[in-house]
Amino acid sequence: MRTKLLRNLILPLGDRLFGQNMMARLKFLEGAQYWPLEKIVSKQSDDLNNLIQIAYQEVPFYHKLLDDKGIKPETIRTKEDLARLPVVTKDMLRENFPHQTTRKTSQKTYLASTSGSTGKNFYVTEDAYTAGWYRAAFLLSLEWAGWRIGEAHLQTGMTLERSHDRRIKDWILRCHYKSAYQLDDAHLVAILAQMEHYKLRHLWGYPGSLYYLAQQAKKQGWNQPLKSVVTWGDSLFPHYRSEIEMTFKTRVYDTYGIAEGVQIAAQCEEGHYHLHALDAVIEFLDDEGHSVLPDEIGNIVITRLHPGPMPLIRYAIGDLGVVSSNKTCSCGRGFPLMDSIQGRNTDIIFTPSGNRLIVHFFTGILEHFSEIDTFQVIQTHPDTILIRIQPKAKISLDVLNQIKTTLANKGAADLKIDFEIVEKIHIHPTGKHRFIINQL
Repeated sequence: MRTKLLRNLILPLGDRLFGQNMMARLKFLEGAQYWPLEKIVSKQSDDLNNLIQIAYQEVPFYHKLLDDKGIKPETIRTKEDLARLPVVTKDMLRENFPHQTTRKTSQKTYLASTSGSTGKNFYVTEDAYTAGWYRAAFLLSLEWAGWRIGEAHLQTGMTLERSHDRRIKDWILRCHYKSAYQLDDAHLVAILAQMEHYKLRHLWGYPGSLYYLAQQAKKQGWNQPLKSVVTWGDSLFPHYRSEIEMTFKTRVYDTYGIAEGVQIAAQCEEGHYHLHALDAVIEFLDDEGHSVLPDEIGNIVITRLHPGPMPLIRYAIGDLGVVSSNKTCSCGRGFPLMDSIQGRNTDIIFTPSGNRLIVHFFTGILEHFSEIDTFQVIQTHPDTILIRIQPKAKISLDVLNQIKTTLANKGAADLKIDFEIVEKIHIHPTGKHRFIINQL
């Protein structure tokens, strides 16, 4: 009854109020996921052509990009046609943001900042309708894991100061929100106690946080089987998956998206990663920009099919993935498959008191310091970390002290924090920026 009320009345009313259209989009995706691949590709091509036309007409960055290549927008009609356009990097968008890379929509826009696992701050412009698109795809991914709207769940995350709208969302969807970077034993015990008290059977969050929660559950003999575990944001290492599944007696469903507003892939009940092909065109390219063969590692480049206030076309997100050689899945969904996600480095920083600081502990704090362009965290001793900063502008001692204080207040109080200001943070030989390096 609660699920029906939320799906058919409360959430649609919220969509009207905020202009999201999330539930209408979700209902469309729930049916379209079972289309044959040919129909999915046809719809994808129609949306792609519309995207290119809008971007060319309304976004100076893409207008110039097509003109410089002598390309007419009407000639970009399919995924294969995209190869005629250059790959767009964060630096290219950053240099032209916001006046050359954004367009007006009928809605109020807002800035969203992200560094993900790259450690380099990046800003995009969003509106409510764009948010509704990617939230619908995320809800679809949660449904693949067996969750239904309105079922109580516990989520680990880094937005601990819940805004008014987030608190309303948590209350409506029965979300118990806990820190993903307060992972000392005391906090883990408290999370398990809350799950037991409220009989929560769905658990979501960053793989590192859920892995340590599973370890604590096993240590204290916690034996309540869950209905689903859903992960996102960091690499789901094999030992993370096996520990979580063994402890909580359920399958882990991994999802993959970027904070720029795109859901890319998620695992179905058969364990395969399906690409959200009606939300984005996903390419897997070698270093020369050519498509890789199935089962080969390629650079992931995405084109979001909804233009929004800031179109993303052939956008290199900095991650590596493997496209699958399988064409179909026994689950019956027509979305194409990817084999795996590669290259998101998520080493853990350990504090003397036993806390474990995962990648998003640092990105969630340091991305709000506009003086920082890129950063890297290195644990040199059990009680010491070095934060290497590539600045956008000169960083004062006051700013460094503010960073140190904020990190200490959030969970790194017993770590000595040193800083090193550098002209450039070098890329790892794998081609990936190593955000955390634990030398221990």
